[in-house]
Amino acid sequence: MFAVLATVFAATALFLAGCSSSKPSEPLPDAPGLLQQSIQATKALKSAHLEITVNGTIPGLAVKTLSGDLTNVPSVAISGSSTITMGGSDVDIQLVVIDGTLYAALTPNNWLDMGPAADIYDPSVILNPDEGLANMLNSITDAKSEASETIDGVATVKIAGKVSADAVNKLIPPLKATGPLPATVWIQKDQPHQLVQAKVDQSEGNSVLLTMSAWDKPVTVTKPAV
Repeated sequence: MFAVLATVFAATALFLAGCSSSKPSEPLPDAPGLLQQSIQATKALKSAHLEITVNGTIPGLAVKTLSGDLTNVPSVAISGSSTITMGGSDVDIQLVVIDGTLYAALTPNNWLDMGPAADIYDPSVILNPDEGLANMLNSITDAKSEASETIDGVATVKIAGKVSADAVNKLIPPLKATGPLPATVWIQKDQPHQLVQAKVDQSEGNSVLLTMSAWDKPVTVTKPAV
């Protein structure tokens, strides 16, 4: 009886092994090559939906979160909402950045001219091909593909590396980097290899995360009445 049971278990194991659907992991794309393709796609971007999340504390960076639609056609502008730090408290605002000026509403449609957006944080720099995300991607060194991940339904390749201080300070001036910073980017696996997400670590537990979607969908931003 023991011999019969052993034979049955062995046959069952062989059957299950033969029915396994597991396949070897697909090789990850070459990081430098994928970065170059994403740089070209990012330089060509005319608009996108943008999400910014600040984790931890970044001195001088008033923005905690930002969600908005960004365009550089016919000129650079953004419309959305944000949580910013004012007077030591977090405040939810509506915002419009147009012609370099930040307009904010603490209550719906009661707009105030807040002056130069750069004094708080000007998100319109993000699509600038010389100072924004494309420039940051171009500055990444020691790039290595780490994993395949899905973000908001988009298949991406996660790439880790280091981003230059000059590129970081142009994109996010309050970081005040003095040397290369750790960075992670998630690039769309398929054409046209859009940048889906980027994270820059200023220090342990303190980082800025930018997420993009709705690439090149039309965006209209109107200057609010003050």
